[in-house]
Amino acid sequence: MASIAGRMAAMAAALCLIGSAGATRAADDAAEFYKGKTVTVYTPDASGGGYDAYGRLVANFIGAHIPGKPSVIVQNMPGANGLIQVNHLYNTAPRDGTVLAITQHGMLFAPIFDPREVRFKVDGLRWLGSVTPITVIGVFRKDAAVQKVQDLFEKEVIIGGGGGTQYYLPLAVNNVLKTKMKLVGGYNGSNEVLLAIARSEVWGVVGLGLDSLMVSRAGSGIEYNILFQFGAVRSKHLPDVPLIQEFAKTEEDREVLEAICASCSIGRIFFTPNIPDDRYETLRKAFQETVEDPAFVEQAKKQHLDVGFLPPAEVQKIISRVYSRPEAVLKRTATAMTGKP
Repeated sequence: MASIAGRMAAMAAALCLIGSAGATRAADDAAEFYKGKTVTVYTPDASGGGYDAYGRLVANFIGAHIPGKPSVIVQNMPGANGLIQVNHLYNTAPRDGTVLAITQHGMLFAPIFDPREVRFKVDGLRWLGSVTPITVIGVFRKDAAVQKVQDLFEKEVIIGGGGGTQYYLPLAVNNVLKTKMKLVGGYNGSNEVLLAIARSEVWGVVGLGLDSLMVSRAGSGIEYNILFQFGAVRSKHLPDVPLIQEFAKTEEDREVLEAICASCSIGRIFFTPNIPDDRYETLRKAFQETVEDPAFVEQAKKQHLDVGFLPPAEVQKIISRVYSRPEAVLKRTATAMTGKP
């Protein structure tokens, strides 16, 4: 009679074989589905912007990591601070695993901070992960009247914005800290804002990704002064630049600013609509393999783009922490970001 240990070993081996066979069958099914298909990567900004740069970078590599090796194209869908894009994926886009998107990180909290025109639920989206946290900055021309954060409390300065973080972050800073930035909106993306700074139409921009500043040619030749940054901790790239919450006058002010900054820790987030589990698992695995692919990392370095995979579970933890904050903090945060009680 076989020993109990022997029987258990045999059962474990059988289960491994079953699991292996199941994984192989799933990969074969995915390859059969994706072969000859086209996968679309949606970006929330115009061509040449920071999100567009990451969307195209992922699009150039992810097809090789999806079974069946489908073609991958990029579709720009700017407008309404990224809301048009997320609404589209939630309500209209195919739910078969042929679409994914990179979106503005602030969109994840739009349902609680600014629900106007929101037509999606955050728990109805499926995270693939983040390609990198984002360093978000307040940056001004070197010859601007403001040379340090304290100047923003005393001097009015005109800044430009292209929507999204470039709209709600300066508004929130003004509302919470009582700074005197005057926002001129309506620019179509970061490149247009940087061109406006180069032409001295405006003197700075608040809510711009550091990587967007680095990859854009629109403002080349202009000397900049980064006054502050948004995030949970200071970026390794800007260790001497203060976080905006360091200027909070009360503990509640700090809590509000930290809730606003939480999305920066998520950064360049990719997601899909609510697709079937097997297709989601295929894309999730392909996305992680892409971001960890040495060729992908090398290309990112050439483009001066940071990469560092943040898994879906970590993304969800950050989202849950913000959504579970006290109602009073969330209400004040929403008022700070929208200007509406």
